[in-house]
Order: sequence, then structure tokens, then C-alpha cells
Amino acid sequence: MIFAAVFLLTSTAFAKFSDFASEVIDYNGSFGPLPYNDPCAVLGKPSTVCKNSGGMGSPPDPHFRIKLVEPAYNVDLDDEKVITTINPGEYITVKFDHKVVDYPGNLYGKDFIVFGNSYFYASGFVNDNTNMNTFPLTIGGEFEEIKISVSQDGLTWYSFDGGPYGDDLFPTQAYKWDRENAGWTDNEMDFTRPVNPNLDYSDFEYITAAAAIDLYGGSGGGTSFDLRDLVDFASLEIDPNTGYRWIQYVKLGGTPFSNGEIDAVSDVVACGDPTHPYPVGDINHDCRVDFVDFAILSQDWLAGSDWDDLAALVDNWLECT
Repeated sequence: MIFAAVFLLTSTAFAKFSDFASEVIDYNGSFGPLPYNDPCAVLGKPSTVCKNSGGMGSPPDPHFRIKLVEPAYNVDLDDEKVITTINPGEYITVKFDHKVVDYPGNLYGKDFIVFGNSYFYASGFVNDNTNMNTFPLTIGGEFEEIKISVSQDGLTWYSFDGGPYGDDLFPTQAYKWDRENAGWTDNEMDFTRPVNPNLDYSDFEYITAAAAIDLYGGSGGGTSFDLRDLVDFASLEIDPNTGYRWIQYVKLGGTPFSNGEIDAVSDVVACGDPTHPYPVGDINHDCRVDFVDFAILSQDWLAGSDWDDLAALVDNWLECT
């Protein structure tokens, strides 16, 4: 009866931030031909499904899921533009609605991810009915198409002059693949999780698409960036509230080499970071509220824990971030 009662109680609410760039604050260029000419197409999460213009697939499907062998192009199912072409000398500057921090708990030490429309080369046509278990990749190539710079105030910029570059490793993988049933699921990959940066194109040569998806480890792909790779990283101010260096603006600039496409920019998410607090009731900070936390609460009950602690624990039971 006690547990039934406390389930009705609510936990402490936290401000919600977007994990993706939410505002275009500046741009320069004419960009690509329609529908690749809208700077605002780079906002929000990466595209997951696009309409097929008839140029890909045999026979072409009316729409397709974005995958590491079939990149975003054309428009989405609501006829919204999905990617923007950035030519040499052009740029788009986007802003997050929060500070993107150099959080030590971020996977692989990466802090943000840029998504383009690169893809792995493969043998033959591909559509949503293609069996990824047997569809072989051939070889890929690196592209130095979009230069990435970051800023705290939108005025002073710090650049990844030697790369990595946007619209490069790793191609977007929108949905999870079911190997056993050889089909796509409706479960999206994690667009805030970087791919293992120790992998390179050679790791994906001459393996199946399904094996390549396995190598992503649940990530939705994209090129990930670590603020510590900036030559002038130490010039970034430290946020007094978190104790971490941070940025809030990302500039996507065309390089002299060729044009490139950008779909989205995401913050790398880690449980316990400044915008993703540990779940209320997660006493041991393992990002779960479970029997371990209940055991700790029970041991400390007479040392100051109260009904509010129990209510918070039960209200968030088995919550994960």
C-alpha cells in the first residue's frame, strides 16, 4: 500500500534542452539547388526517412530509411528539406539552446557530432528491402568538405583546422537492423552517441552492411568532435556553474576542396552531464533507479532519509537516461 501511494507523487522536474542545434544565427551563401538551399534544414535531429525521387533503388520505393549505404537526399515525408549544400566560401552558424560542455563522462571524450549525407560504397542497388546481412560494402573515401569551428559567444572562433570535417565519417544510420529476421525495426539509433573514433574506413571495407551497423555500437553515426582537440582549447572560458570548458555555437564552413552537405548537429549526451542530470532516486549514480538504490536508502533510513526520498525512488523506478 505504501508503494501504491508514493507512485502518485511526482519527482523533481528539470529544465529540458534540445540535444540538437536549434537556431541559425548567421549564414552566407546561395547554397545548393532546390531543395538543398535552406540553411534551416540543418536544425533539429538528423533525418530518418526521405521521399525517393526515383533516382535510387531498383525498383525505386516511394520512400526510404536513411542508412549507411543510402544517405539523406530530396525531402522528408512532410516535404520538408532535409540537408543543405554548403559550397566553398559559404557557411552556416548554428546555436544550441544550452552550453555544450567538455564533459569527462562523454563517450570516447567526444563533445558534439555533425551529420552530413556521406555513405559507404557498396555493390549494386539498395532499397529498404535489401538484406543488410548479405549486402557487401566495397570501399570508402575520406572527404574534407565541411570545416568546423566553434565559439562561446558567436564572435570569437576556434577551428578544427586539421579536421575532422563534417560530411565525412561516419554515414548516418537512422534505424536498428534486426539480424535474426533480416529486416528493419522502428527503433532509432542514438544520434547523441558517437561511433568509436578508433575505427576508420579500412574497418568497413569488404564487410556486410549489417556488420558495419554492428560496429556503430548503437550510434546513429556522424563525425564526432572533441573540444580538447582544438589547438587553443585552453582559451575557452570555464563555466563557473559546472567547472567545464564549453561552446554554444558551431560554424559549418565550405572548404576549398568541394561542396558538402549538412543535415544536423548534436550534443553528445552522457547521464549526469549538466543538461542530463542523474535520475531522481539514483543514489549510486549508475543511471538506473533500482534495488541497489533501495538497499542504500534502507541502510540510511535512520540516518536522515525520509518519505520524500522513498517517493522519488519509487516514482523513477528503473528509469534510465
